[in-house]
Amino acid sequence: MGQSACFDVLGTCFGFDKAIDTITERLGPKLKAINVDPKTLFFSWFYAAQRDFTYTSICSSYTPIAQILKHTFKRACLIVDLPAEQVSDDDVAAVMEQITKLPPREGLKECFDGLRSAGWDVYAVTNGGKQTSLKYYELANIGLDPDHLLSCDDIKVAKPDVKVYETANKYLTSRGVGSEGDRWFVAAHAWDLIAARKAGFKTAWLAHEEHMPVTEVFGEFDLYAEDMKDLLRKMRAL
Repeated sequence: MGQSACFDVLGTCFGFDKAIDTITERLGPKLKAINVDPKTLFFSWFYAAQRDFTYTSICSSYTPIAQILKHTFKRACLIVDLPAEQVSDDDVAAVMEQITKLPPREGLKECFDGLRSAGWDVYAVTNGGKQTSLKYYELANIGLDPDHLLSCDDIKVAKPDVKVYETANKYLTSRGVGSEGDRWFVAAHAWDLIAARKAGFKTAWLAHEEHMPVTEVFGEFDLYAEDMKDLLRKMRAL
C-alpha cells in the first residue's frame, strides 16, 4: 500500500467549541464577575491537563487524559480565582460530557474521504481513549475502524514520547502500509510533530489551534495548511 497519514485527534480533528459553550452556559456570570473569559479558562485547563498527562507518564504514573481532565477542572477554576465551591460536580460532569462528543473540524470528513479516494490509508493516533475517540468519528459520520486508531492508553505512554510514534511506525509496517518515506503525521500542535519527525514521519501542521508554527522553536515541517480543505488539496498534490 502507498502513502499513509496518521492524524492527531484532540484539537486536530475535533474542536472544543461545544465544551467552551457549556462552560459559558454554566459558569459564564461567575467568570464575568472575575473578568475571566470562558475560552481562556478552557485552554488553561486543557493545556495544563496535557502537561499533567505527559508528566505523569514520564514519572511512570500514566493516567488516562480523561481522568486528568475530570479531576483538575476545579483546580483550573481556582487558578483563575473562581472559588471551587462555586463549581458543582454537575458543572464538571456537563463539561466532561462535551469532551466525550467533540465536534469535527470543518471539512474533516471531506478530507478523510478525499485522501482515501486518492489512495491514502488514513489512521488516528491519539492521547485520548480508544472508544471515546472512535465515537467522535462515528458521530461525525466518518468511517474509522478500531484497527485504524491507536490510543496512548494501549501502551500507557503519553505523547509526545517518541515511543508513541515509533509504535505507530511499527504498526504500519506490520500492516504492510508503505515505507517510512510515504508516512505522514498530521497535527495542529508543533510539539506533536517534532516527535513524529524524530520517528521518521513526514509532518503536516494545521493552523486552526496554535495559529503560529513558531519555527524558531520547533523548526520547519514538511507541509503547512490553514484548514482541512487546504490540507487535502496539498496532500493530494503530493
